[in-house]
Formats: sequence, structure tokens, C-alpha cells
Amino acid sequence: MKPLTIVVTGSTGTQGSAVARLLTERGHHVRRMTRNPAAPTDVHGDLDVPSSLRDAFAGADGVFLMTPLNSENEVARGKAAVDAARHVPHVVFTSATNADRGTGIPHFDTKAEVERHLTACHPHWTILGPAAFMAAGGPVTLPIPPDLKLHVVAPEDIAATAVLAFEQPDRLRHRRVDLASDVLTGPEMAALRGTEFVQVSPEQAERYNPDLAAMFRYFTETGLDLDLPALHAEFPEVGWHTYAAWLARAEQRRPPGRGA
Repeated sequence: MKPLTIVVTGSTGTQGSAVARLLTERGHHVRRMTRNPAAPTDVHGDLDVPSSLRDAFAGADGVFLMTPLNSENEVARGKAAVDAARHVPHVVFTSATNADRGTGIPHFDTKAEVERHLTACHPHWTILGPAAFMAAGGPVTLPIPPDLKLHVVAPEDIAATAVLAFEQPDRLRHRRVDLASDVLTGPEMAALRGTEFVQVSPEQAERYNPDLAAMFRYFTETGLDLDLPALHAEFPEVGWHTYAAWLARAEQRRPPGRGA
């Protein structure tokens, strides 16, 4: 297929860097949007300066859009990016699993507001809703019961789905797709990591971060609605990682002599 030009926001973060890397590997042209361009493929753009977004998005075939987590300006920034990208053929916005369900989780609800603006104002969009990110190293410390299965996603699988949306827009246009690679209990994750599971109390979680406490309370009391087998069957090209396989790859990437 003809190489695409894709603007990637959040390119220094976990999701954005994975998307930029995979797009480059597949022969596409990537513009990494940043407030301080330093590399030849960087382009200046600031979510707080709408005019800079229009310039950054000019001539692009697509935009991979992320909004900063837990920012009081997240909604305003997301809406500004959507408005600046109205001329772009396809916007892929990364949100959160079930964020469109009125969860009451603060950082889910802000992303849901950006989702609503995107679907109302842009003609060609895809929304991805990643579950909790896979992590490696150290104890598994979570405010969830030991028997609760938690949906987790590999950043590489988010990237693969996003690239699929750009490469096959008709297949994923006007679709909201929640993403998870595997589902495990805390003790199961800890066993794979060779460590221990530590159950944090709701009170401890609330003191640490009320937003994240609300998220894990929702996971425990309501649970996520995500059909993992159906998702993986519909998009086999993603090559979904099991947690065990992802940990093995993470171990291979770790520099020699460096601990977890």
C-alpha cells in the first residue's frame, strides 16, 4: 500500500512511542508531535495552542490522538485537537475500556467527553479503549481482591490495532473498540513475574490517588464488559500477546546487568 503520513501525539509515552515505531517499521511516514522538536521526524505542536495543531496536522493522512491523563485541561485539549484535525482523513483516538459507559471514574469520564466531541464533529474516526497496561518487575500491588481477573493490554497490541485502523480505514471507521490482550488475577500476574501479590486496601488507594481508587473500585464492583475471544477472533492480525509472552519479550529487551 502507499505509505501514509501519520501525526503521532504523545510520541514519547508508552502508547505513542509504540505506534510511531510500528508505523515506521511498516514503511509509513511519522511526524512525532512535540512542543520541543529535536529530531528530523519531529513536528512542533502544543495541545494548548490550537494554531500549532493545525500546522502540525497539515497534509497528514491520519492523526493518532492521545490526551494527557489526569490533566484538568484534558477535555479542552482533546476538543482543540479534534477541531484542528477536521481536515485530516482519519483520527484514531485512544481512550479507555468502557469509558463510554458512564463509569464515574474521573479520567474515564474526561476521555468520554472527548469521544463525544470526536464522533459529533469529525467525519472519519476510530476510538480505541485500552485496558490496564501490562507491567514488568516488582510486586503486583493492587487494590483488588486476589480472585478478581483484571483485563490487561500490551502497548504493542494497542499500536497494532491503531496501525490497522490507519491501513484499513473502512474496516474500523466509526468503530469504538475496547482492547485487552489477556485477563488474569493479581496472584497469577505475580507468579508470572516471579514476585508477590500485595492487596492494597481501598482506604490506602484512596489516599494515594482517588481517581485510580475509583477505577479499581469500578473494576471490582461492576467489572469491565469486554469479550476477549470475540475481539481476538475479529482482529487476528494484531497478534495479541499473552502476559507471559509479553513478559518474556520485556526480559529480552532489558539491558544486560540491569535488574527489574
